[in-house]
Amino acid sequence: MKRNFLGTIALSLLLLVGCKNEPTQTESTQETTQTNSPELLAMVMKDGKYGYIDTQGNYVIEPLYPMARLFSNGLACVNIEGVRSDLFQGAVGGTYVFINTAGEIQFDGKGYLQPTSFLEGFAPVRLSDERVGFINVQGELVKQGFNAIMPFREGFATALDLDQGIIGYVDTKGEWKIQKDENYTLGDFYQGRAFFKKDNKYGFLDTTGAEVIPATYEATYDFHEGLAAFMQEDLFGFMDANGDIVILNIYEDVADFSEGLCAVQKDGQWGFINKDNEFVISNQYSAVRNFSQGYAAVQVDGKVGYIDVKGNWLVEPKYGNAMDFKNGFAIVQRDNGLGYINLKGEEVIPPIFQRADNFVDPQASNPILQVN
Repeated sequence: MKRNFLGTIALSLLLLVGCKNEPTQTESTQETTQTNSPELLAMVMKDGKYGYIDTQGNYVIEPLYPMARLFSNGLACVNIEGVRSDLFQGAVGGTYVFINTAGEIQFDGKGYLQPTSFLEGFAPVRLSDERVGFINVQGELVKQGFNAIMPFREGFATALDLDQGIIGYVDTKGEWKIQKDENYTLGDFYQGRAFFKKDNKYGFLDTTGAEVIPATYEATYDFHEGLAAFMQEDLFGFMDANGDIVILNIYEDVADFSEGLCAVQKDGQWGFINKDNEFVISNQYSAVRNFSQGYAAVQVDGKVGYIDVKGNWLVEPKYGNAMDFKNGFAIVQRDNGLGYINLKGEEVIPPIFQRADNFVDPQASNPILQVN
């Protein structure tokens, strides 16, 4: 599926993407009411090691780890005793443990074979080369014996058991709630719907496993604000949760609806429409991101700035790239480094980091970026 708007930063220097891929499981953003709160933490990399900073740019946990993930449900997964490799994004050797916001190793030092993160109070873990399971925030193993399991969303986790020939969804006790066979590819649940792929076509399941929207589409995105994108004849439109088409497939590419607006590509340029399919901001940008906290990053002549919902500039285009706002801050790239601006467009933390993640409430359930 096409995803030709501003590419995901995911703790690295940002790159624009313009390729046709399988549909991705778009990470939802969980905004909180906190802004400029000292409790917010962000994961950053400096000199090849990860640590965690507060909103003043001070280290709360010094950069010690060759690999790490952001805090979620009060815990963060980090690699200890490994070595960072330039050959790929990640660490070689060592073990993966969980720390709390004081940097203290949890669960009596229990280590895991792969990096992982908590979401909705549970984290998938690999305990051996062959089987995986998931733990709760107390570090207790809830269930094991799967070949693969994804993070929980809306109380369901996609899981795979090759011995039984089952792909489906388990609940937070590890019990199968929906079972399909190996001919299916399954996505996460968003707003009570999960995409499935069968016979190279896409549709949607509900939480009972019923195929409420038949697999007739070339591709689909997840549901956001009641609508999901679909692709037919290589063009995108939008459907509602019943599968009724509300916006015809007339766009070359689309993002997801966010704050009532959606980025769409028409005639090679990006703009923003509302749910009535009206251009609120005309298609005039070479690349864009979704609206978040009232602003969206857009690219003009190779530089990125931020606009408001009327298309007025908060920040004139001057950055190499930039991320969505979350909790009052956005990651920006300048001079090959990453830093942060606030909702006034002020650069509050200079771009001194090799990698950077969103500021989050570490106790909240924070969606996982693909970080290594």
